[in-house]
Amino acid sequence: MAGWLTTSPQLVAWGVDLEYLPWWKAALLFGVLALPIVLLSIRSLAGLGPVRRWVAMGVRLLVLLVLVLLVAGVRWQRDLQVVEAWIVQDISGSTALVRDYPGKNLREALTGYVLAVAKDKEKRPTDRIGLITFNDLPLIDAMANVSLNLETKAIREPGGSTDIAAALQLAMAMLRQDAMHRLLLISDGNHLGGDLEPVLAAAAAQGIPIDVMPLRYEVVDEVLVERLDAPTWRRENEPFSVDVRLRSNNVLPVEGKLTLLLGGVKLEERQVSLRPGSNVERFRVPAMRQAGMHIHQFEAIFEPANLKSGPNAVAGKPGDTILENNRQTGFTFVRGRGRVLYVDGVGGDEGQILVRQLRPEGIELERVSVEDMPTDLVSLQNFDAVILSNIRRDAMTPAQDRLLAAYVHELGGGLVMVGGPDSFGAGAWQGSEVEKVLPVNMDVPAQRQIPKGALVLIMHSCEMPNGNYWGIQCALKAIETLSSRDEVGVVSFGPGRSIWDYPLQVKGDGSKAVAAVKQMALGDMPSFDECMVLALKGANAAEYALAKSDARQKHVIIISDGDPAPPSPQTIAAYRQAKVTVSTVSVYPHGNAIPPTMAEVARDTGGRSYGPIDSNFNQLPQIFIKEASVIRRSLIYEEKTGIPVAVSEATSDIVRGIQRVPPVYGMVLTTRKPVPQVEVPLVAGKNKDPLLARWQTGLGKAVAFTSDAHNKWAAGWVATPDFGKFWAQLIRSVARPPMSSELDVRTQRVGEKVRVTVEALSKDSAFLNFLSISGKVIGPGGEAQDIRLVQTGPGTYAGEFEAGKPGNYVTILNYRGPRGESGMVLGGAAVSESPELRELKSNEPLLRRIAESTGGRLLDPFDAANARLFTRQGLRPGRAPLPVWDLLIPVVVALILVDVATRRIAWDWLAVKRAGARVAESLREFTLARRVETASTVDALRRVREEGSGKPGEPEAPPVRPPPVSEVGRPDPRARFQARGVEGDITQVVGGATDKPLPSAPKDARPKGAASAGPGAHTESLLEAKRRAREQMKRKEEEGQ
Repeated sequence: MAGWLTTSPQLVAWGVDLEYLPWWKAALLFGVLALPIVLLSIRSLAGLGPVRRWVAMGVRLLVLLVLVLLVAGVRWQRDLQVVEAWIVQDISGSTALVRDYPGKNLREALTGYVLAVAKDKEKRPTDRIGLITFNDLPLIDAMANVSLNLETKAIREPGGSTDIAAALQLAMAMLRQDAMHRLLLISDGNHLGGDLEPVLAAAAAQGIPIDVMPLRYEVVDEVLVERLDAPTWRRENEPFSVDVRLRSNNVLPVEGKLTLLLGGVKLEERQVSLRPGSNVERFRVPAMRQAGMHIHQFEAIFEPANLKSGPNAVAGKPGDTILENNRQTGFTFVRGRGRVLYVDGVGGDEGQILVRQLRPEGIELERVSVEDMPTDLVSLQNFDAVILSNIRRDAMTPAQDRLLAAYVHELGGGLVMVGGPDSFGAGAWQGSEVEKVLPVNMDVPAQRQIPKGALVLIMHSCEMPNGNYWGIQCALKAIETLSSRDEVGVVSFGPGRSIWDYPLQVKGDGSKAVAAVKQMALGDMPSFDECMVLALKGANAAEYALAKSDARQKHVIIISDGDPAPPSPQTIAAYRQAKVTVSTVSVYPHGNAIPPTMAEVARDTGGRSYGPIDSNFNQLPQIFIKEASVIRRSLIYEEKTGIPVAVSEATSDIVRGIQRVPPVYGMVLTTRKPVPQVEVPLVAGKNKDPLLARWQTGLGKAVAFTSDAHNKWAAGWVATPDFGKFWAQLIRSVARPPMSSELDVRTQRVGEKVRVTVEALSKDSAFLNFLSISGKVIGPGGEAQDIRLVQTGPGTYAGEFEAGKPGNYVTILNYRGPRGESGMVLGGAAVSESPELRELKSNEPLLRRIAESTGGRLLDPFDAANARLFTRQGLRPGRAPLPVWDLLIPVVVALILVDVATRRIAWDWLAVKRAGARVAESLREFTLARRVETASTVDALRRVREEGSGKPGEPEAPPVRPPPVSEVGRPDPRARFQARGVEGDITQVVGGATDKPLPSAPKDARPKGAASAGPGAHTESLLEAKRRAREQMKRKEEEGQ
């Protein structure tokens, strides 16, 4: 009975299974529904005969049974005959250490092995094979097919790690259900990725054996730099030490040179002699006085005297084999007086005004151009706040945009954005990551009567590699830059003509425009004239286009290789008359210069031309952002007589002590974010637009000042004594607070994770217990992850974070004590770029465990003949389900029709039997020959005639011969009955007779004196017999009903 609780083994053996319900539930459901159907049918079908009643009831139950099977998901089960195998090949950097292989190099040897395995003698024509290669990221090189095609491999970026778990997960996800499965892992076993145990458990549960072909190696005579231990932070003007740990597996001491770099500059160089095993070299870092928070970045480099893999190697002398693992990095935060980074987009003496005004207030600004802005978080940690003054969004890379937002939100830094013609919405910051951390939105409310802009994108990027992708990305960035009130349209070349992918209309929330752009299919455009006319005038007079738009700024961006024919002079003249500018972006042109057509169109319409761009396509979205901002100039609000400024929140510490704020002569319109945390101390104009807004976002603070900070828009304020005081208070309000001196942070890498340990001591060296410590970790690419530390001992707290990618990881930890004390401390770790090259031996125990835990085999390296990848041995036999609902639905319809016919059409069982008998008789007449009459039958017929006539003495009439068998036909039912002599076998006429010899005639039972029968008496007797037979048949019918 237990077997039926999940599925029925008997029915599975018949090839039937249920997908959604176990068999016992399906049977229970059928029984519960069948009972009322039977009871109601007995009552409702009482007027029918018993046969019709039971037939109708049975049909209804059959309909119910089929419906229950459909609900339960009935399926046929086919025995699996096909084997699907996936080869999972390790191509990480550590595999380059393999030395024992056939052929010229490892790559050719592995390719030959894979191809040979794919041609296994046991492979059937329907068996399939696929290939996945992996380092830290698995990619499919060849989809599973009956033959292995290696001509189109995946395009991948180099990786410095090995993730076997991710590769096996991808292979298992690609397996189809219509085959038996096997995986072949080719690897050195140096796994540095995710958790492997759940993957192996899943493979074992699904019966997927993982065969392993190990890539064996063992590096001897090797020296590596294990780690660089530098303190997490130190105070300004405080010397400290850095330890470099090295390991050698040579049997003799190894001579070499060890160099320590500080910020890329040589700090110290020394000759070292490394003994076998672990070695520690300590370097003294002198005290350095530098303003603000700054970072000492260290790099240790070991250079062996004898490079074993080099051309000048000395045989028999100890040395080093791999140079890639001879470097390690680290960094130390040095805490001093605060520093502020000033990214100046104004330039000249005007950009120096703010620097001069803040120097008397004790704030030193480090002024840089946008090109010199830091590109990594570690460098940004040198500053407590960052000022962006009149900086366009397209002047920064998308990575810098993300890093700046992470610097504020995740790491607690301060950000001040200062206005200008190229700032805020006018500088295309809408939709950026920086906008998310600012207290204002770049768009303005719809009720504000601000001139709108109109932008049309003409897309012809199909000639460049991945042209459709880049075309979509450019269009999306341009749409993102526009405000909700601006108009946008997209034109491309469709089937035989230029078409609107998105007709010109108000952007709104942008969802419709984004959806339309993602559906674009760019064609090869023959001429610019048609598409430019479509953008300007539409396909017909009634269609809305740029010529009918009331936008103040109208702009077109064309991206193309320049091959289409140039527009006509009439079209260029129409664009100039409508005051529509056109900018062109030349991608992948035929030549190393901007095509003349693209340059002329931009020049003749007042636009700009970009290019040629035939590489580094990442710059394309930035160009579209810059060009889309052309129509955002309407956000700039200028008044020659000045825009009055009012203090709306006098209690703010930013405007404390400021007696009077003069009017400003210009500003960029923005909108306060609709959250109560936003503080707006200063507003301007009759609509009280935000001039100064501040809020806390995440761990940091951000301020937006929508006018400028020099003598253009703020000319009336620069000369006042309150100007420097105001900006000093503003910067101090957002700058990151100093780090706590009560916490000491240490980091140590453990596998793919970094362990963070914090020791908390009070000023009197007492343990600080029961602290709540949590924070953020920012990785090399700006990605953030949470970290929480738990107390592991007196004053000691520990936690871990993932560090699978090489680069610098910065941690910012915030703590809060039981008595309300709080603070912040920075930390971090540097992860080597070659973590897997620190394993000097292949991990064969792990590979053996992978094979054993999944029922796989450990294969001999590069022995393709004995790999037997397609052998059925060791594979779990299985069945593939085949749904049959499409077959059962017509059966249900047919049964319903039979049910209706049974109840609505009058019929009786005897009539059906008689009809069946007639059909059977007709079939016999056409298929069987009638039996030839025998002589005994003819004699019996003659004797019956004589007895019926009563004149035995009369001469016997000649016998009537029956017609030949072929002439016997069916009697005409319309013919009048005339008694004739009996033809054929009497046993076929009078029921109950047999072909046995007839008994002697009975004695005459007539009374004495009765007259004898006349000549026609035999006819009358036959009619009487026929009448009795009919009456008997009628009685049987009545009894049957």
